[in-house]
Amino acid sequence: MRLVIRVDGSAMIGGGHVMRCLTLAERLKERGHHLHFVTVAAPEGDMVPRIQAAGFEVTSLHPSPVRLSKDGPPHLHFLSLDWQEDARQTGQVCAAMDPDWLIWDHYGLDARWVNSVRAAGSARLRVMVIDDLDDRPLGSDLLLDQTRLAPAPLRFPVLAVLTGPHFALLRPEFAALRPQALALRDGLVSRVLIAPGMGDMANLAPRALRALEAFPILEAEVVMGSASQSRAEVEALVAANPRFGLTLDATDMATRMARADLCIGAGGTTTWERCCLGLPSVLVAVAANQQGTLKAIAKAGAAETLALTEWQDEGRLTQAIAAAVHRAADLAKASAALVDGLGATRVAEVLEGHLRPVTPDDAELLFTWRNRPRIRALSLTQVPLEWPTHRDWVARAAEQKDGLWLIYAEGKRELGHINARRNEHDWTWGFYIGEDTAPKGAGRRMLAAFLRLLVARDDFDTLSAVVRRGNAASEALHRGFGFRETALDDPDLLAFTLSRCDLAQRYAFT
Repeated sequence: MRLVIRVDGSAMIGGGHVMRCLTLAERLKERGHHLHFVTVAAPEGDMVPRIQAAGFEVTSLHPSPVRLSKDGPPHLHFLSLDWQEDARQTGQVCAAMDPDWLIWDHYGLDARWVNSVRAAGSARLRVMVIDDLDDRPLGSDLLLDQTRLAPAPLRFPVLAVLTGPHFALLRPEFAALRPQALALRDGLVSRVLIAPGMGDMANLAPRALRALEAFPILEAEVVMGSASQSRAEVEALVAANPRFGLTLDATDMATRMARADLCIGAGGTTTWERCCLGLPSVLVAVAANQQGTLKAIAKAGAAETLALTEWQDEGRLTQAIAAAVHRAADLAKASAALVDGLGATRVAEVLEGHLRPVTPDDAELLFTWRNRPRIRALSLTQVPLEWPTHRDWVARAAEQKDGLWLIYAEGKRELGHINARRNEHDWTWGFYIGEDTAPKGAGRRMLAAFLRLLVARDDFDTLSAVVRRGNAASEALHRGFGFRETALDDPDLLAFTLSRCDLAQRYAFT
């Protein structure tokens, strides 16, 4: 596959977006795929050298004044050039590369940008967004939100979603160090790691050091970027206390987290790295978008957390540190249960998901799947298939031109079947996940891939389905996609219909 990744990093917005995209890119590269980054080259500092050092091609966008508008995303100020110009230049990269996927991770962009980039590239382009705000239309086929612990409806729907730290994009060293780190979690605390983020724009590190002065048995190390705005203040505090240390621009965070007993850190993307290593933490919301995740983590008993309005009170921060020291063993166990460090591989397998045409060689596979009792029980025709009839049907289906008969796979695993017949511009589909051990959400991802395929065709206006009452999973899938339910004369059946216009309106497609 070929993939384009659009992401920015800077002192203002931090480096977490770029680092998680690099983690995914490296995993995809290991699996034989080609990656190309598009990012802003900013005079005040950017991540272009870091991306290039990882061995990836980069197209640099050059900043220009951004026109603010009332209809733009809430975080429009994170952009370094107008979205239209951004889309034009990113679209040029996509037109030249003809990628299979566009991945974007940027709070300042939205569905308008996505649709503009799509228009410049191939109609088959699929789009994944990495986002945790749910504050604007995304216009994408797949959403990765690794921060969403509790299931909840999205305000701005996306065709398919990967949610929760099960899909957290962590570098491989975290999974590698996990057994060693967890073996050290005995509940005793002597070494504290302070991780305020690349630029410490919230001035967390000095506050944490002052709060730790109340704990004379604890040693502390601050790890931050050399361009951090709080560096001078931290250096003064470290010079005045032999228990404190400072490391700038560390490249071995997994090792440092593994040997620490407690972390005081910003509640950003590194939260999941700490959880993977079972590192007891005081998590601090240094931005409004972090507060929802921190609430969910606190509810899971996986960290002591402080909201925006709390942690700036050093007395409250001191209380949280004391509570975390007391609960260290329990925090380690609960946090480690949230993340196993294998999320990047899972996301890569989903991105490798594809639909391929049925061939006569698939007859045995489809025969096995379709005859499973759980599938027959929910099918319109519930009698077992007979091999000669089925074999002949597959041979004919592979040659027919009035529809699509497809197999869906993720990674190297074939998971399900989808078929759709065409009557001029109206289509009718049927589908099932045949593999008993298919990963959660594979059915919706299969259908999302098929819907993207239909949207790219000129002969699609309406998609219909007939579902047997009691097939709760299929009913939920159709309603979740926005199908309209219609009545049938047969009380045992339900009919669902979805138009191109419905799709465009619900998912912000053009």
